Amino acid sequence: MIVAMFLNIRNFFKYLTLQFIDFIIKRKRVDRVPGTLLLIRLDAIGDYVLFRNFLKILSESEQYKNYYVTLCGNIAWKELAEALDKNTVYEFIWIDRNLFLNNLSYKYRILKQIYSQGFEKVVDTIHSREILFGDAIVKSSNAIEKIGSEGSIEQYAKWKRKIFSDRIHTKYIPASEENLFEFFRNKEFFERLLESSLNINRTSIDISKIVFDKYLPEKYVVLFPGAGEIKRRWDIKNFIRVAEFLVSEYSMKLVVALSTKEKPLAQEIKSTLKENIIDYTGVTSLSQLAKLLSGAELLISNDTSAVHFAAAVGTPFICISSGKHFGRFHPYPKALFDKGHYIYPPEIMDQIDNVDFLEQRYRFNSGLDINSVDPEKVNELITRIL
Repeated sequence: MIVAMFLNIRNFFKYLTLQFIDFIIKRKRVDRVPGTLLLIRLDAIGDYVLFRNFLKILSESEQYKNYYVTLCGNIAWKELAEALDKNTVYEFIWIDRNLFLNNLSYKYRILKQIYSQGFEKVVDTIHSREILFGDAIVKSSNAIEKIGSEGSIEQYAKWKRKIFSDRIHTKYIPASEENLFEFFRNKEFFERLLESSLNINRTSIDISKIVFDKYLPEKYVVLFPGAGEIKRRWDIKNFIRVAEFLVSEYSMKLVVALSTKEKPLAQEIKSTLKENIIDYTGVTSLSQLAKLLSGAELLISNDTSAVHFAAAVGTPFICISSGKHFGRFHPYPKALFDKGHYIYPPEIMDQIDNVDFLEQRYRFNSGLDINSVDPEKVNELITRIL
């Protein structure tokens, strides 16, 4: 309770800082440039994979085909976007979320840059609108038309947006209260933005021009034991048990390709499996990860961006999840991708056919222990898939 109060007070002062910066940068008049559009997308890597296919649709639409589109994005997926989508948008503006939240000079420089470019229109495409990020950028853009989603329905977020930022936009795109999978949430947003039905039914990544110049065996399984939040990480010892099963039962080569900061996880697996592990941790880019996954027999992962990469390149996956955001980010609807398999704690697996109940109970959070998932259940699923 005290921690939450402290965070609310801290964030309120960050909000006041944004208002002051907005006042300072707007003392100098800037002419708006006709035919310019700023798109905002500041969420995580997996979210971008679920969003990026709509960029081409937007840029070819009747409403925006003659616009210069600038994408303001999360620097975490810069390499992926510039590798795959540089021909779809005119320009990128990259945001380091940590610096934007905590560094005053960085915040000032970014907002001044956005204001100075004089965008005619701005569209914040994120369903879970953020007062200290997307909403702040929309306001400082000083665009004539400012479009955003009505926003997600979490009560703690709704009342804050109502007080601090709901008057920023000139137009809101209605969002159904149904618990939509994020790809279909994006589709809903763009259909309502473009006032047209869209003929897109899955995510995709074109790997044909991505170069992966490192050795790969003829058959391999990719392990992805990392995750941004500790609560979303299945214990590394569980991954090792699954890895040992893959080697003993299928003589399978295993590939690990995590971020540099997750190197200890890869080393722990490697110390046990030795020659059966290929460790590409810290040496593969996001686009190369897509290429790597495209040739795999299977991905075994926590609930991370790797799962969305696998779906986009058509690779079967097993995802171990605590259940948080059930329905929005997992499980993959069969109509979108039918080779995704999920294993949850027993409390969810016992009710797995009761989808309405699970979506209601775990739509926003889950207090379940991911390590209550038995590795033997994963091994049984591997046997059915391979």
